[in-house]
Amino acid sequence: MAFVRSEDILTATVFERLAYLDGPVLWALLVATFKPRILPERKVAELTGIEFWPTWWPAGEAAGGSVEPDVVMRFSIGDPPVDVVLVVECKLGGLQYPDQWAREWIAAQGEGAADEAVETYLIALGGLPASAETVVEAFTGTLHETVGIEVKAAAADWRDLLRALDELDVARQPDRRIVSDVKAALALHGYAEHIPMGGLAAMVPSLGIRSGSAGALRWPGEPPQTTPAARSATAPVAPVNDTFAGWDNRVSPFLGLRDHPNLRWSADDVR
Repeated sequence: MAFVRSEDILTATVFERLAYLDGPVLWALLVATFKPRILPERKVAELTGIEFWPTWWPAGEAAGGSVEPDVVMRFSIGDPPVDVVLVVECKLGGLQYPDQWAREWIAAQGEGAADEAVETYLIALGGLPASAETVVEAFTGTLHETVGIEVKAAAADWRDLLRALDELDVARQPDRRIVSDVKAALALHGYAEHIPMGGLAAMVPSLGIRSGSAGALRWPGEPPQTTPAARSATAPVAPVNDTFAGWDNRVSPFLGLRDHPNLRWSADDVR
């Protein structure tokens, strides 16, 4: 059976694994992912708790049913420590809505997040009809005018999370494995890293491919790309045990097929 994208599966997979990151690494990732950058940058951070789909009941005019934010993350950050609550609303295939933000924000206050010693933020992941900054400005402005609440919010697309993971400075091997798992989950749901063709050359050293190998990848008739030292030699010498050396000669017999767009063949031709 084909894999079916699921908002709940992606949310649980990503945040369950992120919860195992070292505290400062996780906090740095969240700061880098969400815009505008309202999350304070701190080198000291500890995840003290995480809940998935808690049931909250908004009070006052927002009453009328329960709300279930996707994830609630509790941190202790800085020195001296400050308690921080992140209310996370995730979307995959759907859109974010300001009324949902309002109900979750009001419910968060009733859950104790209104304590003056606690900093509360609503962070939205996915489902953005415009840039993160544009959506946050529009939604928070609307809620201030219509409901009279000041929501401290930031937002990001799932691709923003992927980009932040790619740029994250991770020193510990366990953290690198976690990052790899999260990226695999994102890729399974259609959010994969795409490397422009122009950037492939920069990957040659990291892949262990010798410069002579890359230089040998050319079509027949093109001049070889030689180093200054090679240019001064009387005759170019192919690198020893170079897998790609002479690549152009090995494939040249097949190039004629490009001149026969109407070529036909059958199984009888290869018997």
